Amino acid sequence: MSSTWSVKLRWRELVSRPRFFALVSLLLCVSCSAAKPVGEDAAVAADAAPADAAAEDAGPIAGSDAAADSAKPDTAVADTGPPDLDVAIGDAGLVTAPDGCTPNCKGKICGPNGCGAVCGFCKSGEFCAADGSKCSGFCDKDCTNKACGPDGCNGVCGTCASGLHCGDDFKCYTDSCVGSCAGKVCGDDGCGKTCGLCAGNDFCDAGQCKANACKGIDAQKGNCEGDFLIACTGSGAAAKKLTKDCAAPPNLQNLTCGWDPAVNKNACIAKACDPSCTTDAGDKIVCGNNACGKPCGACADGWKCNVTACAPADGATCTLSNFAQEGQCQGSVWVYCNTGKIKMVDCLKMGFDSCGWNGAAAKFECK
Repeated sequence: MSSTWSVKLRWRELVSRPRFFALVSLLLCVSCSAAKPVGEDAAVAADAAPADAAAEDAGPIAGSDAAADSAKPDTAVADTGPPDLDVAIGDAGLVTAPDGCTPNCKGKICGPNGCGAVCGFCKSGEFCAADGSKCSGFCDKDCTNKACGPDGCNGVCGTCASGLHCGDDFKCYTDSCVGSCAGKVCGDDGCGKTCGLCAGNDFCDAGQCKANACKGIDAQKGNCEGDFLIACTGSGAAAKKLTKDCAAPPNLQNLTCGWDPAVNKNACIAKACDPSCTTDAGDKIVCGNNACGKPCGACADGWKCNVTACAPADGATCTLSNFAQEGQCQGSVWVYCNTGKIKMVDCLKMGFDSCGWNGAAAKFECK
């Protein structure tokens, strides 16, 4: 019993020594190397390299999810968003034009150039206007009077049959059609191709560009020329110039043409306050208010204020200071002062023809 215990103690002492482990490891490596086929040493070395590196790394514990994720190669591609297709060009197509065809991109940033190519593209998510003048973020489909060509929403209004081609006016023409722009700077060449575009708001008339009636007028805000408000309606050949005199009589509000921020355009607005009791024509205001809303005077008892002057009323007080002795006519009504009161007589109702001047009596009366 004691000998067996002694052997166990000596074995434990042996295996606890570092040299014992080194010897065992050496024998195992020699045995493994002898058993491996030729050419596997490099593979073993390659496999061992990550393990040695992982042992020295202070990163995730081997076998954990984090370690497994960190060992995976990073295959994510950065999201650069939609491609930028805004390549609008001027006066040329994106491809070589066929012989005898002149590309026309005047006034266009996108859409067809008239020679089978385009003047430019819109950015992703935008649409080219029917006339190629702009790109917009909303679809405005339009196939009015179109037999072919784009509908403005990345679709088409129709296609031409074999042997026909779609012209710039969205109509079908025979491929053998020969157009002519002789003497023309705009309009159609007779075969669906344009001879040119007019600038700004000018319009094409018989192959020539003409300025419309609203040239130089802001179509949205209008213009001011002194007291005159200049506006425009319609476009092209249908354009009309509208003129309004803001200071036209009676102009009780003392108006002129100017910028109105409430409507964000030019309009008839009140002039700066004028405290004097005179009209724009220089006439004295004897009753009512001035341009600043202050009273300029009052009428006598019974009289009424007629814009800027006092007018007689039936039964109102009258004296030689405020009413002429010869009286007056207001149309067919005879007005005169009698015993200090205004009298008004309708001559027609009294059987007379009219109210007028009686030279012999030197006064107005019914005749």
